[in-house]
Amino acid sequence: MNVAGIDTTKPRTQPYVQAIVSGCPGAKKIYDFKKMDEKNLPEEVLIMYGILAGGGNVFKWCQEQKHDFIYMDHSYYANCHKPPHWFRLVWNAHTHNYIGHDTSPDRYNKYFYKELSPWKKDGDTILVLPPTNAIMDFFNAHDWLENTLKILKENTDRKIEVREKPYNPNIKKDEYGATIKVDKPTDHKGPVDWKNIFATVTYNSTTVIDSVRNGVPIFTDKIVNAGAPISEHDFTKIETPKYTEREPWLYSLANRSFHIQEMRNGTAWKNLYEQRTNIK
Repeated sequence: MNVAGIDTTKPRTQPYVQAIVSGCPGAKKIYDFKKMDEKNLPEEVLIMYGILAGGGNVFKWCQEQKHDFIYMDHSYYANCHKPPHWFRLVWNAHTHNYIGHDTSPDRYNKYFYKELSPWKKDGDTILVLPPTNAIMDFFNAHDWLENTLKILKENTDRKIEVREKPYNPNIKKDEYGATIKVDKPTDHKGPVDWKNIFATVTYNSTTVIDSVRNGVPIFTDKIVNAGAPISEHDFTKIETPKYTEREPWLYSLANRSFHIQEMRNGTAWKNLYEQRTNIK
């Protein structure tokens, strides 16, 4: 099984792709998506970082043709741009929406441990975290916020607070059909005050990790959100959240997160290969 990367076109992020490719089997190729034939993809397993600058195009081409790929993006627990550069690496999907076979707590306790608050069953506010402009476009979720607010208002009298992701640039398509950013707006509202939150409702935000660790139950999309295994997906049930076991889910996500040195030295690939074997 040979692996090749997709050029991100960005000096900041291309080393991420090169790192994972260097630790995988094969000829260490990097492809320029602008020169690829979407109907005749290279034979290798393709690795792309993010959905911008062509990564999303190749992601969808692979899905359409049932061509194996590995999607990489920020880890569930840390920003990948900050050392030691943590990433999630996902087979043929945008996120891990299931609890994997490895639920050992060791990795979580070593790198990501935070004491869990007891499940909260009070709070006067529903926190709503809508998808970013890029995610709305990629998953055709343009109506998600409007539809979600309508359902919530019909099923709860609690206050509803909508918070956009702090970094949510506007986007456009370039001449190759790739999604690119056109500005850098930032909406800083400060940290979430979890003590007043009854439940968190979101499309794909990884803020569900913070929510759950602070004892606040979650409502999510069942496909594109890592919180799917422990969340309620029916938003009409906003007043009756799920309060389920959290630890196996948190441990599983930790075991699907890798720092850049683990990508370079082959540790990440070994785990990915084992994941693929267990999925199949």
